Amino acid sequence: MSRRLRLYLAAVGLAALVVLALHVPGDLDANWGHYVSWTVICVLSEMMWLTTISGGGTWSLSSSAVLACVILWGGTPAIWIAAASTLLAELFVLRKAPIRALFNSAQIAVTMAVAGQVFALLGGPPLGLESMPLTATAQLAAVRLVPPILGLFAAFLLVNRALVAVAVAWSTDRRYLSVLMEDWFYAERLLEDAAAFLLSPLMVIAFRAIGYFGAVLFYAPLFMIYESGRRFVELRKAQSQIIHSERLAAKGEMAAEIGHELRNQLAAISGRAQMLLRDAERSSFDSVGRHAQIVLEQSRRMEALAKGLMDFSKAELSIQRVDLNALIQRSIEFVRTQNRFDGVEWDLRLSEQVPALRADPGQLQQVLLNLFLNAADAMKEKAAARKVIGVTSGTDDRGHVVKIVVTDTGTGIAASNLTRIFEPHFTTKPEGHGFGLSTSYRIVTNHGGRIAAESPPGQGACFTVTLPVNGPGSWI
Repeated sequence: MSRRLRLYLAAVGLAALVVLALHVPGDLDANWGHYVSWTVICVLSEMMWLTTISGGGTWSLSSSAVLACVILWGGTPAIWIAAASTLLAELFVLRKAPIRALFNSAQIAVTMAVAGQVFALLGGPPLGLESMPLTATAQLAAVRLVPPILGLFAAFLLVNRALVAVAVAWSTDRRYLSVLMEDWFYAERLLEDAAAFLLSPLMVIAFRAIGYFGAVLFYAPLFMIYESGRRFVELRKAQSQIIHSERLAAKGEMAAEIGHELRNQLAAISGRAQMLLRDAERSSFDSVGRHAQIVLEQSRRMEALAKGLMDFSKAELSIQRVDLNALIQRSIEFVRTQNRFDGVEWDLRLSEQVPALRADPGQLQQVLLNLFLNAADAMKEKAAARKVIGVTSGTDDRGHVVKIVVTDTGTGIAASNLTRIFEPHFTTKPEGHGFGLSTSYRIVTNHGGRIAAESPPGQGACFTVTLPVNGPGSWI
């Protein structure tokens, strides 16, 4: 554990002690039974937890219960209920390390203090709805509770995520903003947060109407949300493993051709070096420039191959700003010297207006390579007089998405196969494994995009990839 992380944990713990000391409930004698009961409810809610997609942090559905505590009992009791339930659940139920349990208990106390203050400042009852008789509560128009409840939700979300993300980032050597965006602030996670938060007012209504039985009823929808989140995380992990396995298979398939090409380039360099030595022995330097130029060109081609192979070999998801046109050109340089691309012409129509997009360059390159390799194989099967691979890039009218169109002059795709080409194991090649296009489909989908295929009769195949400029999780 780094020194800065230890200092941060200590600072959050000290802040929590101050918060707890300043917010001791003054009605323990009258309501201690309720507070203990709601602590148990929150502990049970903490049991529905999952790791984040990156594996660096966790999240649970306890937010529904702790937010309901603020609305029912006010911010002061909610601080103690949330802190105690988090500590008990993580130490004795979830069996987390004591340092993590203490930190999570401390940060939730700080979070609840801020959220409770926002709730009260925006007009929520400082002591909660339970401090008011039902007649007074009925007179409090529901519309007046909307701003404090929404403020409560927003404050809880922002403060909780901000505090936890620092610990996750510093303990895993990741960037703070990357942790926020990849672990919590993506579309599916925010929808689940919203669903959990919006259950808390309903839990309050049920509790005030039929007591603790009403609160228990809400464990059914909470469990459904928990199961949905668990399956989503498991699916994303399985997809990542499949993509990684396909990448290894594709690298093995290309290894022989890349090795052959590198050997040819090294032979050219070696031959020119021998000519330079022979000319030097003869004190003839007229051809030095030509020999050096050929050595330089061959070394640049080897550098392009090496750079492409390194990009392609990245196993982890690395979302960053990507120059799409440059990536297309690098990918073409990576494959154009391979034997299967002999005689292939490249028709590039790359728009200068294409903005940089947030994506994983290694995975996008895998999609491009799969499309290029399939195009080359299709044209080889047709033995076309002219083999042309066309690549076009562009944006939509609003600049929210970018498009890549890859065409070829090959045999095309049979109409009966168009609906199946993205299925795993489906292939029309005698030696194909049927994972190239299915993996491309998963990669594009994971980036929030779409991939479609067309094949007009007698015109080869056309693949269109659409990607959101703002990366995975954005609306397109």
